[in-house]
Amino acid sequence: MIKTSWEGNCSLNFFNNKSSLGNVDKTIFKSELTSPYKLLKSTHDLEGRCILPILHTAGGLVGGDLLKFEANLEKNSKVLLTTSSAQKVYGSVGRSKINPAGTFSKQNNLITILDHSHLEYLPQETIIFANGLYEQKFKVFISETSSFLYTDLIRLGRSSSGESIENGLFRSKLEIMRNNDLYDDWEYVDQIELSKTSYVAKSGMDYMPVFGTLIWICKKDFSKSIINNLVVNIKKIFNESDNNLSIGILENGISVRFLGSSSQDARKCFFCIWKQIRSVCGFCEPKYQGVWPLQDSMNY
Repeated sequence: MIKTSWEGNCSLNFFNNKSSLGNVDKTIFKSELTSPYKLLKSTHDLEGRCILPILHTAGGLVGGDLLKFEANLEKNSKVLLTTSSAQKVYGSVGRSKINPAGTFSKQNNLITILDHSHLEYLPQETIIFANGLYEQKFKVFISETSSFLYTDLIRLGRSSSGESIENGLFRSKLEIMRNNDLYDDWEYVDQIELSKTSYVAKSGMDYMPVFGTLIWICKKDFSKSIINNLVVNIKKIFNESDNNLSIGILENGISVRFLGSSSQDARKCFFCIWKQIRSVCGFCEPKYQGVWPLQDSMNY
């Protein structure tokens, strides 16, 4: 029997090699991966942060594809993970007489962040084509002295050509837990399902095709007053946008939602928030060109 779907695996292990760029430790990595995953050339910023773009070489996902992604950050590591292009999920519903209901393509992600390490996971957007079925799961384990920044941009259909998600479906589950030997310490749990019903509902997306999420989980003892001031500054960014934006304060961090018609607007907004988060953490300012988002050339 000929197998027509992908089963790709990518495992990344990051660690501090104790050498330096000036007086700064440098994060390097080891990897194991199978097609369709491919890694582009990594670089480092002034803080020794490993900046690694990931490429999906198949050009998109079809029903039955399964991707498994694992990232482990050893102690004292700094990492920025991104993707080189948007992830495309092609239509599955109604394509097969054997299975007219379609088949989900899936991606399972497992992330572990050890002491005094910091991960920024900022992929390009995911585009759900008409009748596409996609499910993603994230399990994140983080230490009390570490941080995790995550963004997720979803576009329902190719709106430029008048296409919506039709009978497609997007599902996402994000679970973030602090590493604790005594009890389960949940930081954040988020479960989302987007469909044509969500897209057209006045109380849902109201025909706006781009839905975005930004989650920042800071170290456990991070200043509450600094987080409150960060929220005030982010709300100023909201005032300059014509899109629908909301923000919530978590026990240790923030949660931001975006709803609009432009992926570029979402990336611009999230980039400005990213700069604010880097600043309050005492990290260097991120560079807009060449990393995230890769295809843009604007200056902010």
